[in-house]
Amino acid sequence: MSDILDPEELEALMAGEDENDPSRAKYNLARQDYAIQRLIPALSLIQAQFATATRDRMREFVSTVEGVRVDKITVMKFDEMLNTLPAPCSISVIRGLPMNANILLAFESDLVFQMVDRYFGGSGSSQKGQREQLSVSEFSFMEMLSSALLSDVGSAWKSVIKTEPTIAAQVSDPRMLDSIGEADSLVATRFVVSVGEFSGGLWSIVPWSAIDAVRDSLSDPAKPATKASSADWRDRLCEGLEMAPIELVAILAQTRMSLKRVSLLKVGDVIDIPSAEDVVLMIDDTPFMHGRFGSNEDKLAVRLTGRSETNRHQH
Repeated sequence: MSDILDPEELEALMAGEDENDPSRAKYNLARQDYAIQRLIPALSLIQAQFATATRDRMREFVSTVEGVRVDKITVMKFDEMLNTLPAPCSISVIRGLPMNANILLAFESDLVFQMVDRYFGGSGSSQKGQREQLSVSEFSFMEMLSSALLSDVGSAWKSVIKTEPTIAAQVSDPRMLDSIGEADSLVATRFVVSVGEFSGGLWSIVPWSAIDAVRDSLSDPAKPATKASSADWRDRLCEGLEMAPIELVAILAQTRMSLKRVSLLKVGDVIDIPSAEDVVLMIDDTPFMHGRFGSNEDKLAVRLTGRSETNRHQH
């Protein structure tokens, strides 16, 4: 008996397979949900630490906050997030993760209303009717609360966040988020916040690409990663570096004078400077390129003429 299928047997097996059948799913051993399952213990520790710190921080604003606990950790697409967090909610876009990724800290609308009402001395009245925007007072309070939680975000994610977290944007409608693609996978953690007899949802949402890039640090923060970098990781690293903002400064003119003359300068004095036609472009106080000063389409511009000697030697 042969272990190799003949052509007729192969055709019979393939006859029932329709490549265009939308119900046909491909099984991917490297699928994200499997990888995330392996990271659940590490993510649970991070989020449990954040929950404890968040409870204490929120009590500084509303003393009746009784507890914050991790409810669930799930994977969702952007359209699922839109259904999970209908407007008006409070979403803070927090910068600080590697690969130019952001953490979304999102408060469900009912929790926003409860926190704001109690902060201003109320008993936590519920909001009736449909609303699409938060009030000015609600928006301002959530900005203040989210800013106070930044240090707790940094402490919880300290194994991967190397810079101080900052709030890049504050929105009340997830449809206004432009930092997330519709096809991006998101790792979302829901916390249950108990305020008196009320319970509401707080979400911490992170792009899977950001977690995937630092999964070794998450799995064992005390142990340095020894796994060889993959081509996919290098591509994402290069993409992240290319998107990093830098400051480009054009030096139009420079001159030197004695300290004595500088100390005697007064309003109306004239300082002689060389021609401003030749321009030096600087990055982080390092000469990068040379150019000539001029205009383009009624705007001031610099036409590049060549690399600086320092930049040429480095490359």
